[in-house]
Formats: sequence, structure tokens, C-alpha cells
Amino acid sequence: MSVEIKAVMLAHARSGSTMLMEFLNDQPDTSFAHEIFHREKLHLPPFMAKPTQDQAALRTRRDRDPRGFLAEAIAACPTRIFGFKWFRGHDATIRDHVVADPSWRVILLYRENFLALFASQRTARLTGRYIQRAGEPAPPPTLPFAPEEFLHEYELYRRFYAGLVAQCDQAGKAIHLVEYQHLSNPALLRNAARAIGIVAPVAAAPRMVKQGTTRMLERFDRPEIVRATLEHINRLHWLVEEDHFFATAPSASASVPV
Repeated sequence: MSVEIKAVMLAHARSGSTMLMEFLNDQPDTSFAHEIFHREKLHLPPFMAKPTQDQAALRTRRDRDPRGFLAEAIAACPTRIFGFKWFRGHDATIRDHVVADPSWRVILLYRENFLALFASQRTARLTGRYIQRAGEPAPPPTLPFAPEEFLHEYELYRRFYAGLVAQCDQAGKAIHLVEYQHLSNPALLRNAARAIGIVAPVAAAPRMVKQGTTRMLERFDRPEIVRATLEHINRLHWLVEEDHFFATAPSASASVPV
């Protein structure tokens, strides 16, 4: 079967991309690849032939002709819909190509709560665990917090997404925007699936959990500095993020601790 629809997820690390990718990949007649343009480790999709080259040689071949490598992945795809995710730091020529080409559909995944993203990224780097599956015990570490570093990273984050939006807008490219909190809403997930051509989306079966509490001050060693920094940039609402993927909203009649 030849691919009829091509889609790319433009995202930032720790924005919920693996969960969204797994949901889309679980859909009928859809194959969604992982980070095939990761700078250090090339994640080949399972439908591509097992490489005879080692990782270094494979990356060299990919980087010599990134568009040709993408065409190889599309040609090997056994389903009607092909997709992959592209991150900040991946090959910019591939981003330029898919945005400029009218045949590609774009999902833009964004996590508004940068403090939560920042905490998730630092936790993953410290523990070496980038995915947390249900049932895996993993108490997260307490994280250091340097306001200057945090604010610098936040500015780079804002520029990254502003650049993506501007590029798509200048190309006349339609964007389907998914915010991280949308991943807890089955209807919005189904809507994302429809945006890439899935006619009858199936229910999500989440296999991931958050690393650490959603009460952000508990994640850091200097909570008073975290709060002051957020107050300075008018982002105090970042102190709490939704508790669970697919969590049922609490009843209005539920008791409130006093």
C-alpha cells in the first residue's frame, strides 16, 4: 500500500510527544515514527528493514541526504498514513521541506507550562529515564533551580515556537495545534487524529505516567526562589499542572480540605 497522507508533529522535548505519537500510531492504518532525525540516536520505525550499518554509519548516511532518507521511510511505510515527529535540534532542512510542501499536514504540540517542562527535562537528564510507564517505581530527585538558567531556557523556548508558527504562516501552512493539557481530553485527541486523516479514531490506551508530583514547588530545592521567579514573569499559574492523563474531573460536591 502506498502512503496517501503524510503528517509531521513539530514539538519540543518533554511536551507530551511520545504519548501523542503512541496514540496516533495505535490508530487504524497509521504508522507514526519516532525521532528518525535525532542527532545522536536514529530511531528507525519497526517497518523499515533492520540496518546492516552501525548507528554512526547510519546517521552519516541519513545526514548526507536527509530528504532521501525520509523518502526511504515513506516508501517502506505499510499503511495509508505516515507520520514522524520533529524536535528542536533536528535537521532544519527537513522542517523547511515539510512546511513548504503542501502535501504534508502539520500538528504543532505545545506545553504552555514551561516550569513543568523544565522540571520534566531536568528529571529525565538526572535519572536517565525519559519515559515513565505505569507500575514502574521511580521517586524523582529534588531539582536545583537557577533563575537565570530557567529564564534563558524559557526565552529560547518561546523563540522556538514563535519561529515555527511564523514559518508555517508564511508558507500558508495550516496548523493543528495541540496543547499538552489536551492530551487528557479524549475528544481533543480524537480531533488531532482526524486532522491527519484518521476517519474513525479508536480510544486511547495511555501507557505513560508523569515523573513526579504536579505540585511544582515540591520538585525543586529552592521553592521560594521558584515562586519569586514565576511571580516576576506573571506565571504563578504554572505552580500546579493537571494531575493525571485522562483523569476524571473532581465532582463539584467533593469535599474540600480546610
